[in-house]
Order: sequence, then structure tokens, then C-alpha cells
Amino acid sequence: MSDYTEIQEGEAYNWPLAKFFFRVTIDGLPELGFQTCEGLEAEMSVIEYRPGNSQYLFKSKRPGLVTYSNITLKKGAFEGDFNLLDLWRAYGWLSEGGYRNNKKEIIIELMDDGGTPIITWTCKGCFPVKFTPPSMDAEADSEPAVEEMEIACESWDIEWV
Repeated sequence: MSDYTEIQEGEAYNWPLAKFFFRVTIDGLPELGFQTCEGLEAEMSVIEYRPGNSQYLFKSKRPGLVTYSNITLKKGAFEGDFNLLDLWRAYGWLSEGGYRNNKKEIIIELMDDGGTPIITWTCKGCFPVKFTPPSMDAEADSEPAVEEMEIACESWDIEWV
């Protein structure tokens, strides 16, 4: 017997969410149109332990610390546009005498077709760790110039609307 149930006429049919419609807000800065947002990953370490007098020939396992991956944001470089290097400078992350420990909150929202947020990630304790300007290639006549910034994140919360 199959778990598959046929959809009857008039029933709503749900499709998986599309991943191309998203918004990134960085502590009240003007909205930047990002092409890619990658790295929303969390991983829990495992602590293994076996007492020396244990009669069992296996280790017990316990949950350890959670590690959040770095987030990579990519966007096209436009003439006269606020770019990622300006973003880096705006927060004093790259300026002379700037406060390099200036951590920010980043909100990433996956939207439905109507522009309503469906999933929201609130990333806390964020700061940039890498900036990559557009690469140049004389043979890539139709490729856009894309810059990217990698941002360290202490933690994030996810909320489904």
C-alpha cells in the first residue's frame, strides 16, 4: 500500500518555495540587491566520552557546541552604486582607526511570490572577514562584474511565518 494520495480537483497544490526571491537587511542600511546569499548552516559538535571503568565497549555521545558557518553575500557591481567595499567602510570595518569589533545584525528573508516573508533568519554578532572585488577577465565579454563579502556570524535564529 502506498502513502501517496492523489490530489482531488479543487484541492490546493503546494509547490516548494523558490529560492531566488530574498531580501537582506543589514542594520538599517539601504537595501542592497544581492545575487547570492550562501552559508546559512549550523552544525553541532559531538562530545564522546567513555569512563575507564565502563563495562561497555562503546563511547557515550553528548551534544556539544553549535558552530555557525560564515555567510557569503554576492552582488553585481554597478557604476555609482553603493557597493560592498563602501558597506565595509560604512561600519568602520576597514577604515584607519575604525572600530573593528563593530558587530551588526543581519536579517535574511525568503519571500513568497507576493513579496511576503515566509522564512526569516536573524543573524547576530556579524562582522566581515573577507571582501573580494570583481575579478577581471578579458575573454569574459558577457559576464557581469560581481563582488562578494564573507561575513562571520555568531548565531542565527530562524522563524517560519
